[in-house]
Parts: sequence; C-alpha cells; structure tokens
Amino acid sequence: LYFIIDKYQLTMNIEKSLIVLSLTAISSYIIIKFFNKEKKKKLHNVGKIHSLYIYPIKSMKGIEVKIGECTKRGLKCGELEDRNFLVMDESLKKYVTAKDYKKMLTIQPSIKNGILNLYSCLTQKDINIVIDDVTEKRHIIKVECYEKGICEGLDCGDDVSDFLKEALGTSNNLRLIKYSSSLFNQRKAIVHKNQTLNYPIKKDHDVQYQDEGPFMIMTTNSLDDLNNKIKDDVMSIERFRPTIMIECNENISPFNEDYWNDIYVEDVKFYHMKPCTRCVITMINSNTGSLSKNGEPLKTLRTYRLSPEKLRKVYGESPVMGVVVGILNGGIIKEGDTVYASYKNLPC
Repeated sequence: LYFIIDKYQLTMNIEKSLIVLSLTAISSYIIIKFFNKEKKKKLHNVGKIHSLYIYPIKSMKGIEVKIGECTKRGLKCGELEDRNFLVMDESLKKYVTAKDYKKMLTIQPSIKNGILNLYSCLTQKDINIVIDDVTEKRHIIKVECYEKGICEGLDCGDDVSDFLKEALGTSNNLRLIKYSSSLFNQRKAIVHKNQTLNYPIKKDHDVQYQDEGPFMIMTTNSLDDLNNKIKDDVMSIERFRPTIMIECNENISPFNEDYWNDIYVEDVKFYHMKPCTRCVITMINSNTGSLSKNGEPLKTLRTYRLSPEKLRKVYGESPVMGVVVGILNGGIIKEGDTVYASYKNLPC
C-alpha cells in the first residue's frame, strides 16, 4: 500500500514539475515576444529588403535569391551557402581572390541536387563537382586565409583544378576547397577596438570563408548617390557584392547605414560590426575580368567616403561603403521584408 501511495505521489510530482516547466517556457516566450515588440516600437522603419545574394565561392559571381536563412556563418538558401568554397594556391598555401586573378569574377557557380557547377563566361566551358564525393574522400588541405588565420578545407579534386587554371589563364597549382565545420578553423570574425567607433563590440563570429563578418549590408540610396556623382559610368550592385541590399524609404539619406546600430528584419537581429572598406575588386568588370580604365568607383568614393579621422589611421585611403554586420538572432528573411534600425551617435 505504501509503495502504491509513494508511486502515486511521485507521478503527481512529475506531472506538477512538467506543468511548471511548460508554463515557464510559455511565459518566457510571451515575455520575449512582448519585449521584442516593445523594442521595435522604439526602432525606425528605414526601408525594405531590395534583394539578397549568396556567393557560394569566394570572389566568384553571386546568386540572387528571394528568401534566405540567416545563420551565424552567413546566408543560406537550400543547397547554397555563402562563401562555402574557396580557391587557394597550393604552392603558397594561401587563399586567392579576384585581387590576384581578376577573371575569377567571370566564373558563375551554381548548385543543384548535390552537384556544384562552375561556368566560365570567357572560355564558355563548365565543370561539375559532386559534393558528396568531396566530403567522402576527405582530402584535407590547410590554407592561410584573411588576416593570416589558418583554416582547413576539403580539396575538390584535380579536374576542377585544371578547369581553374584554364579559366584564369595560369599554370599555378590552384585548388578549390570546401568549408566544413568539423575541420580546424583558427579564424573568427572579430572586430578590434581600433576598427570602429561603435562601442561596445557585442561578440565574435565563426565564419566560413568571408573576410570580416558573416553579412554585408548596402543600400540602394547609397549606390544611387554614388552613380549620380560618377555620371559617365553606372556601377551595378554586382560591383560591391552585398549579402543584403536594402531599399531605404524616401526620407532616409544616402549612407544612413553608417549610423545604424541594431538592425531588425522580422525576428532576425543584426548588429553593426564595422564599415566595409572598398578595394580594387570594385573596379573589375565581372563580364570581362578587366579593370575599369577611369579608376571608378574608387576614384569618386575617395573624394567623399574616406573614414572619419579617428579611423583614417586604420583604413587609410580605402573608402567605405556598406557595413559589415554580425547576427544575434537567426531566422528567415525575404525580399520585401520591412527593415528597422536603431541609431548610434557616431558613424562607423
């Protein structure tokens, strides 16, 4: 009888505990939703998402998507992941970009049914790589990445290496490697105190093969302003390689994104990490792989988009356009979603 009573009491205690836990979870969810809603009331509606882009291979052409999942390592859409692949020089053990081989920007990657396809706009040749074969063979290569961070990747084979040599016009031993979270990765997206006027810095990020952070935001207003100043040439979005392009409201000034602190899209929360410095890659025509002869857009950007004085020592003559952002809350975003932002006192 005592055993039956004890068993009954134990069952009742478990049920009570489960009820308490359930109520706590529900209450927490409601409270979080409430505070998020209240916080959004204090935010400014700055515009809407104009377009989203994923660059499966660093320094190659991007792919526009209508919807994407924001993760701590970047934007995803189905089989596409941002900067999931990287080209390296095996002899030097270093990564290479369009700074080294301008024709990289003329190669269009795509992924369908587990097959990575690369198409060269110049040679009009393509190649397929079965991604499962790459992961199963597990040929690991070490490479020195951005800011001398060492990381590992999975080699994609000799055939694609030969394809790259022909497409880029080089005899150097170039290899295509794939990111894997299971491999060694010394790199983190860390904003140093001398790189921004925006304190405090919230957190660092694991990244795939992005340079400075998992996302880069630009606005159509800023691009329009630049094009109005250049006049004799039109710079496309493609030149600047944003992940998220925002179309700002009419009352929002160009380069307003310099002052954004936290950025909200649906349930996703981004935060300003640092300004995005611009280099020679913006001068490369992605159809021909050749540099612009008039020095644009860097020529014009340097007339009015150099860093504020305190950051000039860090960024020098590299103009800034767009912002590198980290992520605090992940989730799904899509074209047309409303964008909210809080403001800080200082740019960058």
